Amino acid sequence: MKNFLYLLLTFNLFYLNPAVAIVNIENMRVDSAEKTQGFDSKLALDINGDNGNTQKIKAGVGARAQWYSESGTRFFVINYEYGESSDIKDTDKTFLHFRNIWYRSKGLAWEAFTQFESNEFTRLKLRALVGGGIRWKILQNHTQAAYLGAGLFRSKEELDPALLVTDEGITYNNRINTYMVYKYAITDHSRISNTLYYQPDINETSDYRLLEQFGLQLDITERLSFKLSLDMSHDSQPPQQIKQTDTSYNMGFEYNF
Repeated sequence: MKNFLYLLLTFNLFYLNPAVAIVNIENMRVDSAEKTQGFDSKLALDINGDNGNTQKIKAGVGARAQWYSESGTRFFVINYEYGESSDIKDTDKTFLHFRNIWYRSKGLAWEAFTQFESNEFTRLKLRALVGGGIRWKILQNHTQAAYLGAGLFRSKEELDPALLVTDEGITYNNRINTYMVYKYAITDHSRISNTLYYQPDINETSDYRLLEQFGLQLDITERLSFKLSLDMSHDSQPPQQIKQTDTSYNMGFEYNF
């Protein structure tokens, strides 16, 4: 455990950080109305655990960097989560995402993205994908914003072998990517958001993935915020021996540069 904490601190110093929400890109996006030129980055750290009769530790570290211009925005995200229970590893997942956005009009944008992820405890050795789509701004005022997105991506997935399974190896999929986002500013220093993703396979619509996430952000100072998210993810055809639905909550802090 001491070696793990040392490794965590070293990773935090050299790689920066935003933790928790590994698949919801909306939590990592800043709209052009908030900033139109330059660069910014966010750091976050999420650690929780128990000691005594129950020994648990879970940590998330990561970083987000974003570049702005009048014609578009691009950003890069890296996240890592690790957890142990009674000195036995039970969480180990990585996520990287790069996205380029081109503004076509006041309410319309084109997007292109690539993504890499792994999760040892869902047998996901590697998922690599590339895709693109359109994003519509359907509502925006001083307290609310809402968006719709639609597009396609192609993915390559490699599953780890396990006992009594027949689905190990590499598969390729083409999926539709749709999402709906709603954001609401309760006060100048507190915000909520809700995001829903739906990703069916083009050739077999009964094979789909769903993500629902509710988020709350409270500003502590001008640069430091507390974040809470409640997540539900569903895979209609997960790898063998893996459950269809996962639910989780995450709490952590975020620092804006």
